[in-house]
Amino acid sequence: MKKIILAFALAGFAAAPALAQAAAFSAADANADGMVTMEEGNAAGNSWTEEQFKAADTDGNGSLSEAEYNAATGQ
Repeated sequence: MKKIILAFALAGFAAAPALAQAAAFSAADANADGMVTMEEGNAAGNSWTEEQFKAADTDGNGSLSEAEYNAATGQ
C-alpha cells in the first residue's frame, strides 16, 4: 500500500510542471482564443520587444501557440 501511495505522489510531482505551464499560458491568453499576442504576453508580465516576439513566433502568424509561448518563456 505504501508503494502505491508513493507512486501516486511521485506522479503528482512529475505532472506539476506541465500544469504550471498550462496555467501560465492560460493566464496570458486574456481572450481565451488559444493564442497569445505580444500585447497579451506583455500584459502578463513579459517584456518582449518586437524582435523577440517575432523570433518566438516560429510559424509567423502574429501570435504564439502554447508551445511557442512555453519555449519563449522557458516553461
